[in-house]
Amino acid sequence: MSPAAVRFISDQAVAAGAAPFTAPARLTSTPPPPVSGAELAAGLQAAFPILGATSSLATGAGAVKVLVGGHVVHRAGWVAGVSTGLRQREVQHVPSAFVAERHRPLVALARKSVTVRFPPAELRAALSDPSPEWFADMLRPCVREAVVCGEVMRRFRSRHGQAALERWFPEQFGWTVEVVSEKEAGVSGCFRFVTHSAWQANGNLESYMTNLFADRDPERYAKTVKALTQWAHVCELLSAAGITLGDMKPGNLLVDEDGNIKLTDLDGAALLPAHIVMDAQEDAEAAAVGGGGGAAAATASAAMRGLETAAVSESPYMMTTAFAPPEMWVGWARSRMSYPDALEQLLARAESRSWAGALQLLQQLDGCETRLEQLQLLSDLGGRDWMCAASHTYLLGAAVCDWSCEQLGQLACVAGGGGRALQSDVGFLSELHDVAEGLMALRPNQRPSMQQLRTRLARLADDWC
Repeated sequence: MSPAAVRFISDQAVAAGAAPFTAPARLTSTPPPPVSGAELAAGLQAAFPILGATSSLATGAGAVKVLVGGHVVHRAGWVAGVSTGLRQREVQHVPSAFVAERHRPLVALARKSVTVRFPPAELRAALSDPSPEWFADMLRPCVREAVVCGEVMRRFRSRHGQAALERWFPEQFGWTVEVVSEKEAGVSGCFRFVTHSAWQANGNLESYMTNLFADRDPERYAKTVKALTQWAHVCELLSAAGITLGDMKPGNLLVDEDGNIKLTDLDGAALLPAHIVMDAQEDAEAAAVGGGGGAAAATASAAMRGLETAAVSESPYMMTTAFAPPEMWVGWARSRMSYPDALEQLLARAESRSWAGALQLLQQLDGCETRLEQLQLLSDLGGRDWMCAASHTYLLGAAVCDWSCEQLGQLACVAGGGGRALQSDVGFLSELHDVAEGLMALRPNQRPSMQQLRTRLARLADDWC
């Protein structure tokens, strides 16, 4: 094209003698209509079938209707993996809601939401794209926790049955998508993805145990041991189903009105392939049926123990660094060992931030005499960041050590020793700390089994309850 053929309408001399300007159709076309909550919900249901049916809590037209408004009990200002604005998580307590066609029509709800903003044109284009991958990738961070929860619950139910599922997980009442008004958000294109589950009266396990001691509950030792024994038992059930929860901690375990714990916040979970779980189960059952007394029991135990230490394919993507076991730090350490004075710097960093698992791994590396020995140790430990069901053992131990140390620190501040009752608390918490510390072996296959932990907790109960 010659220069003379180029026209700019800002050039007044050209514009004056030119024919009336008509904008191309794409410049005058009507912008696409905004995406509705129903459209987005339908797209999510198609992209992520594991989510199941929606519930129209916002309009009261579905299975769930709020009778008494709730209040926010937790809010976080970001959502991992979402690059757009208004990335907010929120947990709300709804004290009274009506649930149609349920055995308990009136319930208290935990309303968990993720609020995000998507550019309207980009979201419309993603919904209209014949290939669903773009839409799924765009929305996955918003629904990841709900999707993982669905996958974990499906695997748990297939291995242990519906009754076990209802015992160890809060009742689920569905999900919905809400359009957040521009007046509320201050910007257009905002949506809130909401899930509804049964509220647990005693909050999370960390606050529950803390309150037992703060309130001087006369059964605080027995209730603490009961909760931790349940934690150990559900870890056994998860292992038998090939489920690893990378961010298992007291803050992610709920306690109902009867002191029974339930699993929540499952983002960070990963599953072993189903065929590996089935093979281990069949080997254990064959050993049990074959008889042979102690030898058969040992064979069955070995089959399930192998399942416990089998690495899931996914690297840990959601963890609490203070509790993360050494295997979750292997790749992190290996990638930094080539820098000058790296080990000294990493040791100082891990110690200052109380990363128990990282510190344990780095101290082992520091004991190696050569670089080759260090690399061999990292290779023996998996060569990458990884996790397995035996990671639960370390996570439990590290979390209970941390909690008991915090309680002991508070008791140490009590003037005059606090009397016989507080001295008794010091003794109980010190012994509990020792039990928990014994779970924190460097290698997963060196950690006690959950059956051994339950035996130790039973002895603790015999001594103190």
